Amino acid sequence: MSGQRRSRTVPAKRRNPASKGPGERHGLMLILLVVPLVVLAGRMVHLQVFAAPAYAERAADQRTRDIELSPRRGTIFDRDGEPLAVSREARTIYASPRLVEDATATAEALTGVLGGEVSDHTARLQRDSGFVYIARKVDMERAQAVEALGLAGIGQLKDSRRTYPSGELAAQVLGFVGVDDEGLGGLEAHYDELLAGIPGSVLAERDPFGRPIPGGVMHAEEPVHGSDIVISIDRDIQYVAQLELQGAVETWGAKSGSVVVMDPNTGAVLAMASVPGFNPNRFAEVDSSAYRNRAITDVYEPGSTLKAITAAAVIDAGLFDADSSFVLPPTLQVGNRTIKEAHPRPQVEWTLTDIVANSSNVGTVKMGQALGEGPLHEYLTRFGFTARTGIDFPGEAAGYLPAVEQWSATSIANIPFGQGISMTPLQLARALAAIANGGELVTPHLLVDVPGRPDLVVRHSKERVISEEAAAETREVLKASVTEGTGGNAAVEGYEVAGKTGTAQKARTDGRGYAPGKYIASFAGFLPADDPSVLVVVVIDEPSGAIYGGSVAAPVFAEVARFAVSHLKIPPTSSAPLDRSDVETMTGESQP
Repeated sequence: MSGQRRSRTVPAKRRNPASKGPGERHGLMLILLVVPLVVLAGRMVHLQVFAAPAYAERAADQRTRDIELSPRRGTIFDRDGEPLAVSREARTIYASPRLVEDATATAEALTGVLGGEVSDHTARLQRDSGFVYIARKVDMERAQAVEALGLAGIGQLKDSRRTYPSGELAAQVLGFVGVDDEGLGGLEAHYDELLAGIPGSVLAERDPFGRPIPGGVMHAEEPVHGSDIVISIDRDIQYVAQLELQGAVETWGAKSGSVVVMDPNTGAVLAMASVPGFNPNRFAEVDSSAYRNRAITDVYEPGSTLKAITAAAVIDAGLFDADSSFVLPPTLQVGNRTIKEAHPRPQVEWTLTDIVANSSNVGTVKMGQALGEGPLHEYLTRFGFTARTGIDFPGEAAGYLPAVEQWSATSIANIPFGQGISMTPLQLARALAAIANGGELVTPHLLVDVPGRPDLVVRHSKERVISEEAAAETREVLKASVTEGTGGNAAVEGYEVAGKTGTAQKARTDGRGYAPGKYIASFAGFLPADDPSVLVVVVIDEPSGAIYGGSVAAPVFAEVARFAVSHLKIPPTSSAPLDRSDVETMTGESQP
């Protein structure tokens, strides 16, 4: 149609399915904003509520330093109040590495005063830490020298240093301590809980460079110092015992030796010496075998010193008395064993006193046979040879006595005179003390008192093993061993001495039997014989040139005993004994 507008249909615009309307876009944006906020809020709740304690602890660890303050270790005094182990004022040197300006130069300066290697000090000073130890237990002289250097980042803490004023004196008894003030041997270890005390601490807040923050957290807990203790050791008697023992070991080329000095009435140990010795101020410089308190840790066959106990047993049992007579052949056959004397002799008629004085093996076996296996074992048990003494000291050995059921046909032929049985010198001292004090087995001990601790009462038990009458008669027998027999070199002018020599073969360590040419010489005795106050046991291991207890050990007894009675002001009780020149030939006790 001409002149007529043609109508045109416009198709509808298609909608992109991916496009969003305004409302939808706003909702999506809201979700994208809310979800992170919810996650963040949840994280904040977790950190502030649930994980807060852990993070607070980590933060505190980073900005605070807890430093331990060492307590003063208690002093060990001898029976007269003389200090044997003390703690001197000292310092611990430390560094704050982040404050050190020149690690190498600082290390060189420290080495010049403290010793050690420059490289070791440098390594410590370069650690990524706010605190490192440089040296512990530094004496005051060197600590003051370090302070005078004025080194940046180097500080000091109060400390103490264990020292032993008398050096080697009673070293094995006292023991020693480590760098952390922990007792590592002897009484230092046994009474560590008493001596050590309780450490204190200082808590200080510091910045990231290790510097104290003014007004920061500061908490100080003072240490509780250790308790002092008083022990029974007498410093002067201990010195003489060590001196005489050392001299004997050197004179006779012996392997080692030990001496016990004890009050037989109470069990208090007045001296306990061991050779070889050591200086506890420098304990790391010696072989650890020198640490052994041989009187307590080393067992041996006592040999003829046990004849004193066998004699006491048969007297207490009522079988014999000091004057009982025995016909003794030159040798005695028991099972497949022939018992001999040290020196050949004809048949003799000897009293019980003669048997002990001359240290007769044959006569002692006859006494043992008369007593019988069971009763002999019972008496040896009563005298403490099947148990430790109970002394307050670590590492005590128990010794050995076989049960009766384990005795062979020949056990009765060797146990009565000290073979086939082993003990420590302290066990022998304890047993002999029962004869000395009237028949009671005492408990050897070292601790006497803990000043300032009334809650700690020191008590020691006693147990009767033989009658007073049997003990008194046995003392008379043992006096004859010194005045008339093998113990002549143990005589002390002005005092009656009772005692017994011993010369024992050493048991093999690589099999059964005895080591050829190896002996232990000993002497055990006490004085004044009728009212004993001092008991001394001397044991010399593997002497050469002479082997008999009367020649090797008895002179040591005499010197130690002579000093002890003088030092303790024990009055003389008798006229002068035999001159030494008269007894030189009476030192050979019998051996199988």
